[in-house]
Amino acid sequence: MTGLVSFELSGARRGRTAWVFAAAFAAASLTIAVVGLAAGGVITVQGFARTSVSLLQLVLWVVPLAALLLGAVAGAECHDLEFLAGLPVPRQRIVLARWAAWFITLAAALLVGLGAAGVVVGLAAGGADAPRYLALLVVALLVLAASLALGLWLGVAARSRVRAIALAVVTWFVLAVGVDLAAIAVLALLPPGPSGWGLSLLLLADPVDGARALGLGLFQADVVAGPTGAALRRVLGGWGAVVLVAGLGLWTAVPLALAGRRYAGRDL
Repeated sequence: MTGLVSFELSGARRGRTAWVFAAAFAAASLTIAVVGLAAGGVITVQGFARTSVSLLQLVLWVVPLAALLLGAVAGAECHDLEFLAGLPVPRQRIVLARWAAWFITLAAALLVGLGAAGVVVGLAAGGADAPRYLALLVVALLVLAASLALGLWLGVAARSRVRAIALAVVTWFVLAVGVDLAAIAVLALLPPGPSGWGLSLLLLADPVDGARALGLGLFQADVVAGPTGAALRRVLGGWGAVVLVAGLGLWTAVPLALAGRRYAGRDL
């Protein structure tokens, strides 16, 4: 397994995609950090909390899209790996190794971008709320792992790169926008009254919304958590964060298992 991961890592590092993502994400994170520290054109002390909410929105829009696209392409390319598939190793390990290699690569890019922004905020505003900012890094890694696994499954199922990319874009739109629109529509149609459990289940069905509620909960940003996030906190109380982390874990494990099973059952 270690040898497979090393092989996949070497391929990921040779390409330009990871380096472009790292540079672009670092530049965007630094820009948001500086803008978040600015008030009326003057750099002022605001701390981590205010900037982190904006950085979370960047993570929730950019990371799932990039991970879904890269995962989908990586999954589709699994069908071109006749040499690896011919080795005496289970094909599920090839899928897992490909996911692990891309997760390590993109996680390093994330840590560089958010780490650089954290250094800027820390130097300008001090270390208040720094532990919560570190927790925000964990949230970013969780949504990265889930989105990459989902993209890999889409790619393995699609086989064609073009079809895989199209599925990844549609899936990203549904997860980033569609589920929230569905929640708002449900709230508009239902009669007044408690509907927390239904919305909570809808939240757990969307890894992006789950990561949003988890990240905003770190900074008590309830006003922008959305109807699903508010419903989850109302129904589950202090257990909400645990359930959200478990949900993101399932969004990683289940697509990986499905991708490995689909890949193992197909002829190349």
